[in-house]
Amino acid sequence: MSLFYSALLNFEEMDILLAALIYTIATLIITYLAWKKRISWKKAFLLSLLLTPFAGAIYYSNTHILYTYKEARYKCQRCGFYFTTENEYCPHCAKDGVKVPLIKTYATMT
Repeated sequence: MSLFYSALLNFEEMDILLAALIYTIATLIITYLAWKKRISWKKAFLLSLLLTPFAGAIYYSNTHILYTYKEARYKCQRCGFYFTTENEYCPHCAKDGVKVPLIKTYATMT
């Protein structure tokens, strides 16, 4: 009788281990898909791990990719203004009689 009971206990332990393995694999799959989609994979991982992989899948399917690009801007070191048009000197500082050359920078745009 005790041999049958110990074998039954082993099957229950195996079921728990199998469920934990499937849960972990589903969490890692959702995390990988979020990383490939270029959305917050850390958020997808935490949602999948702490809540359920189903919650991570909802986050993955409802989050859209944010496309970014770089746009040239020109910054004045004196007044701190940014300009989109290329000028040799800052127009605001030129009104004060000071010629400050503009420095080309790039702003990330969405």
